[in-house]
Amino acid sequence: MIRSKKILCVDVGNTRTHCALIGVPTRCPERGISASDFKIWLSREYPTEKFLEIFSSISEGEFSNAEAVAYCCVVPKVGEKFFSCLGKSRFAEDFFNLNPETSPMPIDMKDPHSVGQDRIADAVGASLYLKAPYIVVDMGTAVTIDLVDSRGAYSGGAIAPGLHAFATYLSERAAQLPELDLSDDRPIPDIGKDTVEAMRIGCVKGFWKLAQGIISDIENSAFGGGSSGGKTIFTGGSLSQLPKKWLAERLVECNLAPIGLAYSYFLNKIK
Repeated sequence: MIRSKKILCVDVGNTRTHCALIGVPTRCPERGISASDFKIWLSREYPTEKFLEIFSSISEGEFSNAEAVAYCCVVPKVGEKFFSCLGKSRFAEDFFNLNPETSPMPIDMKDPHSVGQDRIADAVGASLYLKAPYIVVDMGTAVTIDLVDSRGAYSGGAIAPGLHAFATYLSERAAQLPELDLSDDRPIPDIGKDTVEAMRIGCVKGFWKLAQGIISDIENSAFGGGSSGGKTIFTGGSLSQLPKKWLAERLVECNLAPIGLAYSYFLNKIK
C-alpha cells in the first residue's frame, strides 16, 4: 500500500480562500495516477482579507496534520505576504507555489505570466478527470472558461463577471432595484411577473446563458462544432446558487483547484 502525504492546499481568491487537506501518494501507482489517489480529508473556506491573520491558528488547529503546503494566489499583495509567512512557519522547508514557471502543464499564451494561478490549478486538476481536449469552467468572483487543447496545454479562454457582480451591479446602479438574494432557490420563470423575478431572470439565467454562449464558441473553435458536454468540468462557489437542474448530468468538482494544487505538488516534488 502506498503511503499518503497530507498537503494543505490553499487557493487564495479575491474574496474567499479555499483550503483543503488532501492526501497525495508518495509514489506513482503502477496502474497510473487518477483522481481517486487524492483523498480530500478536510475542506474549508475563509475570507481572504482575514486569511493571513488566521493561517497560523488553522495550520496548528484543524489542519495540524498537514505535512506541506501547496498554494496559488490571485491577489499579489496577499501572495507576497503568504510566501513570507510560510518561510517563517513549520512549512518553511516544504511548500510549493503553483505559477506559470512551476506549472506541470504547458501554457500556450502570449504572456504566460498573465494567467491567474487559480486557472492553472483548475486546468491541472481537471486533467485527473478528463482527457484533453477539455473545457474548465470556474464560477467564482469572476467566471473563467478555459480550454486545455489536444496537446494537453493550457490554451487560453475567457473571463467574465461572476454571478455576484451581475446581481450587485443592478442594485448599486439603479435606485429602484432591490438587492437580489442569490440564495433564493425558487424556480426561475421565463417571464418575470415582478421586479425581483425579472432581476433573477436577467442575473441568474443571464449569467448561465453567458457562460453557455462562451462554451459554445469554444466548442465551435476547438471541437469542430461538436458538443463538449462530456469534456467540460465545472467548479466555483457560485455553482451552489444555480438551479440544480441546470447542472444535471454535468461533471462538477467543487475542490478542483485544491486537487490541481495537490497534483502539481505530486508532479513537482514527488514523481
